[in-house]
Amino acid sequence: MLKEFLAVNNYPQLNQDRSFQSKLILLLQIYGIIFLINILIAPISFIADHFVTHVLHYKSISRQYQETLLRMFHKFGYLKAVFYISVMAPVIEEAIFRLPLTFKRQHVAIAFGFALVLIAKLIPGLANQSLFINILARVALLVVGYFTLTKFGPALKTPGKGFQTLLIVTSVIVFGLMHILNYVPLQWHIIYIYPLYVIPQLMMGWALTYIRFKNGYFWGMGLHALINGVSMVLYTIFRHKLL
Repeated sequence: MLKEFLAVNNYPQLNQDRSFQSKLILLLQIYGIIFLINILIAPISFIADHFVTHVLHYKSISRQYQETLLRMFHKFGYLKAVFYISVMAPVIEEAIFRLPLTFKRQHVAIAFGFALVLIAKLIPGLANQSLFINILARVALLVVGYFTLTKFGPALKTPGKGFQTLLIVTSVIVFGLMHILNYVPLQWHIIYIYPLYVIPQLMMGWALTYIRFKNGYFWGMGLHALINGVSMVLYTIFRHKLL
């Protein structure tokens, strides 16, 4: 399995014709590997945070993440925030980063629509509207984005193997680096340190991409939801000790 996992260039040719049981076992194995990796690389963020606070004399980046979570819980309520992180975020992020790796026009159009949903928070004044208006605006963006790219977007051809590999690796890297936004407001003078804090997300993106090709798209979504859901459970248990 490890050899197959490391061979990113062969991902599009992975065989998905396997039993439900074998797919479930593989998903749990990959989850266990990711959980173990997160434990092993945890010291990196502690060392980086010590460097940021005691050498560079900036605000703790880890503390900033805790404050961002607390703001989210305060704004939406605990249950809604957990639902978004555990369910909605996996749905949206998998649609954007893993679905278009089929290199099919419809899937790319869906990914584009969900990307518009993700950046909807940049629309001035939308955050101050009711939940109904927010949902309606995002659904409208999804529909408009999908049909715009479907009707007016360029014809797509399956790229060569080398370019496919480049797109897969790029998707993993962008997915990981996107999570730097979890630490807003960013301290731009030390922006070069932030990638150290999202190494878990980079590894997670790699694992999700492997499962997406090996098991199928919805299995990747399920693994993403499992990772985020367990993280929320652990955060709920230990949050008072972290703050």
